[in-house]
Amino acid sequence: MSNLFNRERRRFEAFIRQHRPSLLGLARRLCARSSLEPEDLVQETFERAMPEFEHLKDRTDSAAAAWLCTTMTNRFLDYCRRQRTESRGMPHLALVQDLALSPEETQENWELVSTDAFQKAIERLKPHLRDAYRLHAEGKRYNAIAEHFNVPVGTVGSWLTLARRDLKELLLPQVVVAREQGATSS
Repeated sequence: MSNLFNRERRRFEAFIRQHRPSLLGLARRLCARSSLEPEDLVQETFERAMPEFEHLKDRTDSAAAAWLCTTMTNRFLDYCRRQRTESRGMPHLALVQDLALSPEETQENWELVSTDAFQKAIERLKPHLRDAYRLHAEGKRYNAIAEHFNVPVGTVGSWLTLARRDLKELLLPQVVVAREQGATSS
């Protein structure tokens, strides 16, 4: 049973290596004007592909690529719809959406977080998320991080997504406070 699992895992990892470059290119084009990270979109697409792999591996390369591209585009459109719905229907999320949707304003707001606070937030991450995040911040690519931890590339993508989410959750209250203090003092 373990051999069968390992063989399937290796086949799925090969599938990822084969299709990842073209998906990443598409993701970069899709995410160019959004706050969604292209790597995250690729990761979500492969997460969707995992339960379908039994069917995907029997398709031609072009049919599998078409399925992946369609799935990625649909995930991106779902993200855009969710952002639009949240911005229209939930005014109390306006501050968070401003941070998520406006890159230049986000830059300014995240600069309100001190280096010390940022380092403390990183320290509060789960160890595997913290270590993967640090390696990525040092410029290591997903493949190198995967080799370092002896895990699939997809796992690294998932860890980095979780690390970014957790850091935003940890630091957002500080950004809100600093932003409010700046608004009251001006």
